[in-house]
Amino acid sequence: MFNHRHYVPILKGKKGELAALAKAENLEQFTPLVEVMPIPLTHPEDGTPAYPSKTIDQHVKDTANAFKQAMGILPLVFIDGFYIEGENKLRDGQSAMGGLFSRLRDGGIRFVPTIGLDRLEDYIDAVREAVAIDGKGCCLRLWESDLESLSDLNSQIQTLLGALNVATDKVHLLVDFREKVPPKVTLPLLINALPCLNDWGTLTLSSSSFPQFLGDIRANAIEERERLEWMAWLFVREKQSVERKRVPTFGDYGINHPILTDDTDPRMITVAPNIRYSDTLRYVIAKGQAQPRKKRAITPEQKAARAQLAPSVQYPKLANMIKNHSSWKNRSFSWGDKKVDDCSQHRFVGSLSEWRGIGASHHIALVAQQIANLP
Repeated sequence: MFNHRHYVPILKGKKGELAALAKAENLEQFTPLVEVMPIPLTHPEDGTPAYPSKTIDQHVKDTANAFKQAMGILPLVFIDGFYIEGENKLRDGQSAMGGLFSRLRDGGIRFVPTIGLDRLEDYIDAVREAVAIDGKGCCLRLWESDLESLSDLNSQIQTLLGALNVATDKVHLLVDFREKVPPKVTLPLLINALPCLNDWGTLTLSSSSFPQFLGDIRANAIEERERLEWMAWLFVREKQSVERKRVPTFGDYGINHPILTDDTDPRMITVAPNIRYSDTLRYVIAKGQAQPRKKRAITPEQKAARAQLAPSVQYPKLANMIKNHSSWKNRSFSWGDKKVDDCSQHRFVGSLSEWRGIGASHHIALVAQQIANLP
């Protein structure tokens, strides 16, 4: 169990973010919650509806293999599979999450299953089995909507914990506001109103102010956005104990927006290269310019202009923007910072996915350091 001098980053279980975990240091300072991604879609060329690119059995196998490669070094990780809880059973009769938990267990991953108040019966069964087998309890993730009726919340929680056969002190309670950072002045009251406040094994508060889309960021520029969730948590931490009866652990979504948007047809959008970085109180975003869609026939002038927008040209420029910004740490600060420095010297280019991992790597290192350095 951990206290408020810890960090719970919430990450998408994608290639980039998993790479950040595999390269992470100071592992005792943070415990990530990793969301299992839905089955990716295939978008037919003829415009017919998209369909799953693989079976749920293959998806569970692929996810487990990717998680095992990234999480083998972690002391503990929370796993949440709400994106796939509605999938059909596997060929062997297990639920998707039951099968994933089994594979992670066999792979030596030290995980804690994550559950919410509104999960399906198969999901509850999978978590109950994991609680019984592994003895690590569970993570209970509450959404903002769960807090609308605090008078009924305790009975709902106790009913679920009874079904899981787990004691309150074996539960990691995560109150997750996602993209809605709550007003900081109301947070102490909200925390005090939580049921069984001092009985939970751990208590974490999370939300995110990172923008969902970067359309309002100027092209070929670097801009900042406030880390509102960090400032809200600092406000709660500094409150006197009579106003706030327990200090929660800090959680956020790093350099990602909480809401997943991966169901968009990639042929219908163009994404500008961008590098996402974090400073003490702000997010720092360096954004390039999206390449126009390739036409069957283009003039030599259009071809030359397009070449100037290639990732191999834009990313080194963006990396230099980050290095020239006051937020820049140094090459040795994290694996992500090393990749930024390499890119600025044209030794690395990277893809959008890789740059998400690079930004996540720096962010985890930064927040862990911030919390460790608090008085």
